[in-house]
Amino acid sequence: MKLITCNIWCGIKYEQLQTFLKDQAVDTDIFCFQEVRNGKYQNQAEENEETTELFSRLQTILPEFNGYFTEMVPGVGIASFIHNKISVEKVESTQILSAQELNDLKMPNGDSYYPRMLQSVYLKDKNLTIQNFHGVPGKLKKDSPERKLQLDNLLKIINSNNDSQILVGDFNLDINTEAVARLGERMNNLIKNSGFKTTRNANYDKLEILPFADYIFTTPEIEVQEFLVLPDEVSDHLPLSLNSISKK
Repeated sequence: MKLITCNIWCGIKYEQLQTFLKDQAVDTDIFCFQEVRNGKYQNQAEENEETTELFSRLQTILPEFNGYFTEMVPGVGIASFIHNKISVEKVESTQILSAQELNDLKMPNGDSYYPRMLQSVYLKDKNLTIQNFHGVPGKLKKDSPERKLQLDNLLKIINSNNDSQILVGDFNLDINTEAVARLGERMNNLIKNSGFKTTRNANYDKLEILPFADYIFTTPEIEVQEFLVLPDEVSDHLPLSLNSISKK
């Protein structure tokens, strides 16, 4: 089974993204995306280069996939696309951090960050759950009270699930944080184990000081056949690709 995950930057590099997805769809089973636009956003000032109807466009680009969207705030969220040859038992969306819990963490413009959601896709007859997540930004991706609470809530869900699990996304976490280390105690950290030097590219202005944000974690039952950080510049993040089988 092949999975690709990427923060697609609200479609700012839409043409490159479209070409990449059409090429990769030939042999990919699951796509997980973060920063997916789906209608009008509450902050119109941030819309300039973004693709407002990105989720519906993704459905057109990937006609052989079933798309599932989880709204984080009106107009933006996370999404997973599962090939129609794979049966999905259910999809659940769980709040990991509320707006109140993020009230003290501000964007550079003074606005609060929006709530954080986890999208869980349960694959029928595979004993496998795909967990798609976009963690809270800010504070140079270092440990913080918000990130500790975020991880505590994530682990409650991970630990309550008896399936094999693949946890993917843009965690907005430096690779040397306690939060990443704690996740690595529960699951295999493919980024840390792989030796890749970054999950970002030159479109990101803090590449030199913050080279990591994106991760794939797997429970021990997942046999990794191939893991790659792909060089394609379809965003200010690089896509992560995993070929694996579940031994459970």
